[in-house]
Amino acid sequence: MNIKQVPNILSFIRLFLVPIFIISFFVIDKYVALGVFIIASITDVVDGYIARHFNAMTEFGKILDPFADKLMKMAALISLTIVNLIPIWVTVLMITCDLAMIISGLCIYKKKITIQSNWIGKAGTFIISLGVVLSFFTEWIGEVNVYVIYAGITVAVVAGLDYVYIFFNKKINRKQKHDKSTQDKTTLNINELNNLNKTELLSSNENLEETKDIK
Repeated sequence: MNIKQVPNILSFIRLFLVPIFIISFFVIDKYVALGVFIIASITDVVDGYIARHFNAMTEFGKILDPFADKLMKMAALISLTIVNLIPIWVTVLMITCDLAMIISGLCIYKKKITIQSNWIGKAGTFIISLGVVLSFFTEWIGEVNVYVIYAGITVAVVAGLDYVYIFFNKKINRKQKHDKSTQDKTTLNINELNNLNKTELLSSNENLEETKDIK
């Protein structure tokens, strides 16, 4: 099996774990669901490590990985909201942010601009995941989970703004390179045309001289 296939396989496993989490949470036991969520989080860390250190990133994986991650997070937040462990407005805000990131990610992908995830985004994901885990223990720790999720949302927003800055910066640089390339080609074509005209002029002069000699 090719090493480049491993990150995508782990992402598919994470997708498969989403319905298992939901069934475990509402049918079996919430702590079983917590175990499923932790396993999914571990697969996210592992596939990211493999993708970076073995140069196993693929264009498909750049879409699949965050989609699987956000879908699991949405499932966890909605489930916890239904049983009143997380305020509904927090879940709505998080889902809105995630949908915005997914849509913007697709737009960036269509424009063929690659933006690597940075430590700010990873920190936001980790903090939010920590808040989700803490939500399973509110009977002992109170509403600490909500404050942790607040912090995660703040970091995620900062990461989103950073992505927007990088996107427009790359877009501007790409336009400048395109304009310079167009200008260089135009200059080259003008020079070639001038050289061609000079060549034709010299050839014409030579023909004229030959005609004079013949006469």
